[in-house]
Amino acid sequence: MLIRQDQRQTVTQRIDPKLIMANAILQQTSLELAQHIEAELLENPALDIVEEVPACNGDCLDPANCPCCSQRLALASREKEGPEPLDLEPDLYVETVYEADDDYDPLGNVEAELTLQEHLRNQLRASLPDEDYWIGDYLISSLNESGRLAAPVEDIAAELGIPQEDVTRVLKVIQTLDPPGVGARDLQECLLIQLQYLREDGRGDPVAEGIVRHHFGEITKRRYTKLARALGTTPERVRRALSFIATQLNPFPASQFRPPWVYKPTNSRSAVRPDVVIRRTEFGYEVDVQGGESFLLGVNPNYRELYNTIRRGNGHLPEQERKHVTEYVERAELFIRNINQRRKTLRLITQSIIEAQQGFLETGSRRYLRPLTRTRIAQMRGLHESTVSRATANKYVQLPNQEVVPFDIFFNPSLSVKVAIEEIISREDPARPLSDQQIAEMLREKGITVARRTVVKYREAQKLLSSTRRRR
Repeated sequence: MLIRQDQRQTVTQRIDPKLIMANAILQQTSLELAQHIEAELLENPALDIVEEVPACNGDCLDPANCPCCSQRLALASREKEGPEPLDLEPDLYVETVYEADDDYDPLGNVEAELTLQEHLRNQLRASLPDEDYWIGDYLISSLNESGRLAAPVEDIAAELGIPQEDVTRVLKVIQTLDPPGVGARDLQECLLIQLQYLREDGRGDPVAEGIVRHHFGEITKRRYTKLARALGTTPERVRRALSFIATQLNPFPASQFRPPWVYKPTNSRSAVRPDVVIRRTEFGYEVDVQGGESFLLGVNPNYRELYNTIRRGNGHLPEQERKHVTEYVERAELFIRNINQRRKTLRLITQSIIEAQQGFLETGSRRYLRPLTRTRIAQMRGLHESTVSRATANKYVQLPNQEVVPFDIFFNPSLSVKVAIEEIISREDPARPLSDQQIAEMLREKGITVARRTVVKYREAQKLLSSTRRRR
């Protein structure tokens, strides 16, 4: 018997566990982070709450046991060894302080109204591998208030710098999520997704599906005989199919969800805790990143002393104890550094939003919101788009006027146009309603250049009737 041994070289890509931990903390809301800190304090004996940090100028008699100096010494030691392979800026000596909110009820989030984006992200984690989640997260943030994709797939692929096939593949997964019809690129695809869902559930209508798939333009014309002839059925059967389409399908699958820019809590328990607070001061705007209860995190002094002893090669600790101390101290350092990095990233993103949305912050009126994308923020701050997406996902901002809004409100490039269209229609003469072309011309006078078909799309997205149906 002949035994052959082959040597093959394969290349595999592994994600650094440190990067996974950093991204997980970056994506957490303030409440989730507070819970994570509580859990980490229980699991990691080297992580401590520093009750009070004494004033220190670096001339302590016992620097190893000083929370401030010990962090500074650890940072200096790492700098001598060279940078770590993780793309995070070390900021250990700047401890993270979390401010308590005595009026906050942690159960309030339970009854908070969901946005479509929050609902979809909750489902997406179970439907996509980790390496594709950031694409799905970006696509979800690109959905409009009707649940349809607001930008062409090719444009999104170009923004993310990935093949169009990858975007389409992930979009198909999103289109399988609840509510049926979400993630469609147009109304026809939206209805087809819902018809497929009903068919798989045993409640479909093949004639209705045939009409939407092959004769979509004929639906509103009600030409029963012509459709019956094309589909090989009777006019009465076509009439029932059209009735099925009108009553069983929803052209606005996201209608039951709260739009991301509308937040009007009806009671105290529906209030959402902000992750970032923007305050107006005499010197401008101030950004305060929230994180949890009153925690001042540091490395336990005893563990720090043992760790420094091990690093210097002194002492005669057993191997198991050296491994224990090293593992937990470095884990505590990384945990603190990741929290600081989260705060820094959120602060940078919020500062960029302040620069871009001055009019909105000054007035609180959504008509002054300027088109903005996560890609633009990433370019302004030298971040990756997925970093901006993770940092702002499911997070809320408290504005200077005390209103709490989701970050998503700032990243709807068409929002200001929609508000302008709604305002124009609200002021028109009901006896002589404006046509879509007239609305486009009025927008142009305001400095907003959009085509008539864009006005139609945004008007329909807001469920505003056409001029003929608005006439009274």
